[in-house]
Amino acid sequence: MTLQSPENIVEESKAKKLKEIALSCLKLGTIGFGGIAGMVATIENEMVVRRKWIDHQHFMDVLSASYIIPGPNAVEVVMHCGKERGGRLGLVVAGMCYILPAMLICLVFGYFYQRYSSLPDVQDFIFGIRPATTALVIGTVFRLSGKTLKNNTTLIVLCLLIFAGSLYGMNEVLLIIAAGALNYITYRAKDKLPVLAGLFFSPLLLQINTRFSDSRLFLIFLKIGAVLYGSGYVLFAYMDESLVRNNHWLTRQQLMDAIAVGQITPGPILSSATFAGYLIGGTMGGVTATVGIFLPSFFISFFLHRLLSSARKSQELRIFLDGLSAASISIIAVVGLHLFTSSVQQWQGAVILAVCLALMLFAKRLNTVVIILTGSIGGFLLLRI
Repeated sequence: MTLQSPENIVEESKAKKLKEIALSCLKLGTIGFGGIAGMVATIENEMVVRRKWIDHQHFMDVLSASYIIPGPNAVEVVMHCGKERGGRLGLVVAGMCYILPAMLICLVFGYFYQRYSSLPDVQDFIFGIRPATTALVIGTVFRLSGKTLKNNTTLIVLCLLIFAGSLYGMNEVLLIIAAGALNYITYRAKDKLPVLAGLFFSPLLLQINTRFSDSRLFLIFLKIGAVLYGSGYVLFAYMDESLVRNNHWLTRQQLMDAIAVGQITPGPILSSATFAGYLIGGTMGGVTATVGIFLPSFFISFFLHRLLSSARKSQELRIFLDGLSAASISIIAVVGLHLFTSSVQQWQGAVILAVCLALMLFAKRLNTVVIILTGSIGGFLLLRI
């Protein structure tokens, strides 16, 4: 019998972890529907509940911090989980595998769009995914709130205030920072000590006005990825300025279709960049745009990981992060409310939501893929009744 050296055993362990990260994140990237709330629900279920790669509090810290830095929240959370499981290489593998499914789907959509001037008809399957995702979001909100708030009156009040502010339409980034600051102020006020809170920065947008080339396309999407906060409407504004008005590479209708593709495909809406890049420069243009818009997130995630590692050891920063966590739950709850109202407008959606929610409640260890597939197939069948 041949004995393995300690170095070989360590290498095999690393390779096994990287394989687990790759397969897990490929799955998450394939079923990540429902915007940030839906993606957070699937990530939390996979990384915290099923695989236990990080604990609940750690997950909430990462999620909360991702809201106040630029870039796609879900991608940054996934990469942080990958870093915890497999080190720096795990972070890279997690990010690439989470992004890959959406990129490939958008490239295929781009091909059909250019060839037939329309998108494939997948609406019947997409219909049921929204109520299924809504069920995942509702279940996640209850699970997160039960563990984060823990009968803490201050956090409960903050949660309700942020929920009201978000429902009213206030800026989510400012709401989350305010919640952290208020929780810290309340904590310090108990000891009647001076308070210093509030730090915010506004990145400077670079202007790139040039004719098309792969390098210039890359720089444009690199700029967008480095400064992007907020929803798909913000992404639309940045892409409209750079691709439609300044460089005339796309028409307004093509850009609107690109945003629509990002919304109906799994993964972050930033995958719209893949579709837009394909229309501009073919397959290479799609890959170039994807790399450009997501690359800043990898660097930001390295910074986020180091920051959180230090913050979690500080009692005062812990209080600030608790405020961010409470606010994050409120933001997800508001998204869940909007998803709920749109999901039950038709009786088919209400039925799918009820079935998927029942599966969430009575089969808590059920894989999220089953929930998503149940919704998708249910929508396809019920729309034919």
